[in-house]
Amino acid sequence: MQRQSKKRFKVEDLAFGQLNEHLAYEFQEYVLKDKGLAVDTARHYLAILKKICRLAFKEGHSEKRYFVNFKLPKENRKAPRALNREDFEKIRDLEIPASRVTHNIARDLFLFACYTGVPYADAVSITDDNIYTDDNGALWLKYLRKKNEHLGRVKLLPEAIALIEKYRSNERKELFPMIHHPNLRRHMKGLRDLAGIKTADLVYHMGRHTFGSLITLEAGVPIETISKMLGHTNLTTTQLYAKVTPKKLFDDMDIFIKATSDMTLVL
Repeated sequence: MQRQSKKRFKVEDLAFGQLNEHLAYEFQEYVLKDKGLAVDTARHYLAILKKICRLAFKEGHSEKRYFVNFKLPKENRKAPRALNREDFEKIRDLEIPASRVTHNIARDLFLFACYTGVPYADAVSITDDNIYTDDNGALWLKYLRKKNEHLGRVKLLPEAIALIEKYRSNERKELFPMIHHPNLRRHMKGLRDLAGIKTADLVYHMGRHTFGSLITLEAGVPIETISKMLGHTNLTTTQLYAKVTPKKLFDDMDIFIKATSDMTLVL
């Protein structure tokens, strides 16, 4: 937005009084045509523009709420990638030499994402304050997502608890050590090669997708519950994560056939 204002208005920033309803359309054209960026990128920047204008009006910095009727370009949503069971087990059972400390941490953090659905930025920020015990003695992880400040809450599987205990340390408040993101990406590629996985790229966020499909949906967890555990603001997002796997499809059909076995078809 700043570059466009410099190009057209010869200034670094625009006052709210200088805005008009055509600016959003002009900015969209600038991002798509002049800069050659993707539609999703334009949508991201325009969403920020609308949010700033909404907050400015709400807090009295602007006399008018701009771009209320401006529709964001349609999002190009692709189904997220998740690991199949074979590849998940390859990473889970991979033996990494103890000397490769950060590779082990990266693998364990990725497994934690697979078992809880927690994004990396949240996983390395959680502390004992985020762990709760319910009336039955089960441990729960509750946290506010950094992305949208929406509450994520998930009952901890034994594997997730074991990972927490493995890295718990009195030397830091956080439950897990941090790996800087560029190093994390490099280690994830290394894990892919060490495990012999065929996927084009292995990224940390695939652990969250794997939780949403392989670990939960395939085990019969309702999609509404998965949405709450992942901290999604709407069910549509969860439906992208929670891909129906062939095993889930076959299991559901077996349940359907069993439930309808005593029914008589009347024409």
